[in-house]
Amino acid sequence: LLPGAGSIPDVFLYMRERFGDVYQLWLGSKRMIMINCLEDAQHIFSHRLIYDQGDVFTKNLKIINPHGVICLKGAEFKRHASFTAPLFRRAKILVHFNTITECTDKLLDRWRTQYKDPNEVHLDMIEQSQQLLLGIFGFIAFDYDLQTLEENSGNNKHELTEAFHSFLNTMQIVLQLPTFVARIFWFLNFKARRARTIIDRYVNDMIEHELNSSSEMRSERKRTSFIASLVISLQVDEKAEGAKPEEEKKGLSRVEVMSEMIGFLGAGYGTTSTSLIWFIYFMSKNPQIQNQIKKELAEYNGQRISHEQLDSLVYLECVLRELLRLVGPALGTVRTLTTDDKLPASGFELRKGESVMISFYALARDKRYWSDLYDLNEFHPERFLYDTEHRNNLSALMAFGGGHRQCMGQDLARLELKLICARLMQFVSFGDGGNEVNSGGYDVANVNKPKKIGVTVRFD
Repeated sequence: LLPGAGSIPDVFLYMRERFGDVYQLWLGSKRMIMINCLEDAQHIFSHRLIYDQGDVFTKNLKIINPHGVICLKGAEFKRHASFTAPLFRRAKILVHFNTITECTDKLLDRWRTQYKDPNEVHLDMIEQSQQLLLGIFGFIAFDYDLQTLEENSGNNKHELTEAFHSFLNTMQIVLQLPTFVARIFWFLNFKARRARTIIDRYVNDMIEHELNSSSEMRSERKRTSFIASLVISLQVDEKAEGAKPEEEKKGLSRVEVMSEMIGFLGAGYGTTSTSLIWFIYFMSKNPQIQNQIKKELAEYNGQRISHEQLDSLVYLECVLRELLRLVGPALGTVRTLTTDDKLPASGFELRKGESVMISFYALARDKRYWSDLYDLNEFHPERFLYDTEHRNNLSALMAFGGGHRQCMGQDLARLELKLICARLMQFVSFGDGGNEVNSGGYDVANVNKPKKIGVTVRFD
């Protein structure tokens, strides 16, 4: 709708240039106060009692996943977070290191069979990336093979895999609709509600399987499976717990455990797969960067690397930081005020009940917070490698949010992304399929994904 603005991210930049650090914007039926100042954003994140989880999450997402931690506030949020947050501590996520490597190797094996012509342009990288991350999610969350990495997985999807895809697509749509329209959409969407029923049935069966297993087996599986870890939090007497005030409740009900598993899927699988797609795109456009990563990996000669070796890959880390800066998994996040407040830097006065959106996209391109060595709209990993004078304010890199409601699974997401990218770079090179099919841009339906990606895949 705006001259020269080709996508929603472009609109955010256009509006910031025209109206400054704080302005009002209607996103559909939702009135947002847009925040483009780092100092104001940090104030919002550090005052958790004034700025609570955004209504867009607590109202819209609650329609389809009412008990997920992202939808909750207050004592109910604290109860759920006490069981879900520990699942993502570093010691917990490192046990999945081999699983991530094995799934990536399985994808590479499939490519060796299907991608024999190094000059053929492949237009299915979005689907390939999604299948990889969904396969990894199945093992980490359920210790279950969703069969997304089989050679014929694209033609013969598992029932649970189909249900996951359908439900995730619905979740993205519901987030963008007015709340009353979202309720109607969900009620009339038989396919999505059937998908939720299928997911619930499988998760319920998995819970029963965990409960019927021996304590020794459950203790062992707790190390490698989210659902096995959450089963120990199940309430002994759900009826008695349900009658208590929220502040006195202990544990999680079975319905709440199922909701958390759905929430993990939506938060983890979608964001990491999108980042992987962008990585493939930028490698195809920047062969010199791709070669530099390969030089850093050369000493391992295709062997599996340890997590200590992964941590030592400095240049790859800079590449991924630049990736998250330029095309992060989220354009921003929303908080809703519980009382009136005044922003310290801009002096803007806010009222109770108003929602503010912190624009990660704009902050990542703001000259006030970044070195002028490289164009902020271009992909330059050296931005982080050569910042010896510390001219980059890394606080402006908010790919996973900030404050007490920042993404609790971000360490797992970073591990997945870095390990997958390292493994791919050990074996394949991505080539540019040409601007007609590989021009990037943003998908209108899902603003975080590239609109056009077409690459060649050559095994080194």
